[in-house]
Amino acid sequence: MSANDWSIDFTDVDKLIENMSKIPNRSEEVINKSLQTKGAPLAMSDIQVDIPISPFVKRHAHSNKALNVTFANLQFTIRPKRQFEYIKYPDLAIGTSKNNAPKQFMKKGLQKAEPKIVKDLTDSVIEEINKTLGGK
Repeated sequence: MSANDWSIDFTDVDKLIENMSKIPNRSEEVINKSLQTKGAPLAMSDIQVDIPISPFVKRHAHSNKALNVTFANLQFTIRPKRQFEYIKYPDLAIGTSKNNAPKQFMKKGLQKAEPKIVKDLTDSVIEEINKTLGGK
């Protein structure tokens, strides 16, 4: 699984969808901003800590900022920086090492970040509802 293969399962976030419907003209902008400021950095951080360390003395992706993020409408894509492309297909065990074994660090990191990202999205939408429509 690469970062392109992951998406949030919205079946468990009915509250977020309900809140989004309260401000249909603003929710898209609020979610995009939240993904850029909170969601993507959180996902990158949770992925980074699980990147395996090679036994060879070299510059490791684990201990460097090895990931880049690009944004599109209501989404982000996380990919390794060019110098760390050896971590590109962790679940396929494709890389330069002879004894590659499938790693799940992208999937695990994204799964760990998902509930926090959904909470941040919900909080951001609720904050915008309160600001736009008035409330608490």
